Amino acid sequence: MGDTPSDVAKGELSNPVKRWVLLTGSRAAIATIVTGGAAVVTGVLVTVGVIYLGPGSTLATELASGLLSGLLSLVTVALSINQLILSRVFGTPSDLTDRLEGSLDFRRTVEDVADVDTSPNDPGAFLGLVAESLEERTATLEREVADAAVDVDTDVDAFTSDLVAYADHLSDAEGSNSTFDVLFVTLGTEYADYLDTARAIQNAHGDALPAGATVALDDVLELLKAVATVRQFFKTLAIQQDLARLSRRLVYTGLAAVLVTYWFGQVYVPGASATVPAAWLPWIATAVTAVVFAPLAILIVSLLRVATVTLYTVSVGSFVPPEEQIQS
Repeated sequence: MGDTPSDVAKGELSNPVKRWVLLTGSRAAIATIVTGGAAVVTGVLVTVGVIYLGPGSTLATELASGLLSGLLSLVTVALSINQLILSRVFGTPSDLTDRLEGSLDFRRTVEDVADVDTSPNDPGAFLGLVAESLEERTATLEREVADAAVDVDTDVDAFTSDLVAYADHLSDAEGSNSTFDVLFVTLGTEYADYLDTARAIQNAHGDALPAGATVALDDVLELLKAVATVRQFFKTLAIQQDLARLSRRLVYTGLAAVLVTYWFGQVYVPGASATVPAAWLPWIATAVTAVVFAPLAILIVSLLRVATVTLYTVSVGSFVPPEEQIQS
């Protein structure tokens, strides 16, 4: 059996600060912190004389030649991101209809198992419905096996106890305001471990199980498959939204950074002192650093979350790569 639900977030995501930085934290807030840190470091280096801002300073030239060209390349990055997003949402009427029907079929399957008329659209509420149904069907399985006194090699009591705890863990997603918060609840390999155990019970003792236990076990399998499917779907939604926000923020901050870099270059006139009072230069350089590094900071923190989510949600089935197993 795999980790218990309390162990889902072991490893680098168990630390609340790391979890906030890598996954659940606002990308804008983290980028602001990174940008502010770069500005503070610049201010300190200017103060101690490591960065020279007086007459003949090469800072403006370095900004104009290096950073300006780098900032312009962010336009290409933004265009590439937009192309990636659009490639996922464009399609022929037939393709879009197939996607819609597939989504509706999946929801109908969950609704049939959960015995509800309709399932919620909200990601957290939907996962909460799956969790509630999983807990109910697991309790039914345990009761049916106990009443029939079926002798099975697999420890059904331990399996159902762990599965109920896992379902309770999944129910934490209900009420979450962020798709990434919902996605975090599904991280880990528990669903795959329980799926394999349920299949082992079904294959080894399917004929010996009473009818009620067989139905409950089938429902448990369907719900575990739903967990595997829904986390991949929510991952797709979350990453597409994040990339769309990243593209927009790169355009905003990139334009500001290009303009500020150009204007800062005009502060220094060849063969003369700066066009602004010398006392202002440290503050101007610090502010320029913040604006210029903002696009890079946004790109880094956004891709950091995308990479983290992708690393821990690679598998969609019972084959789980070692990298996805979050260890303590």
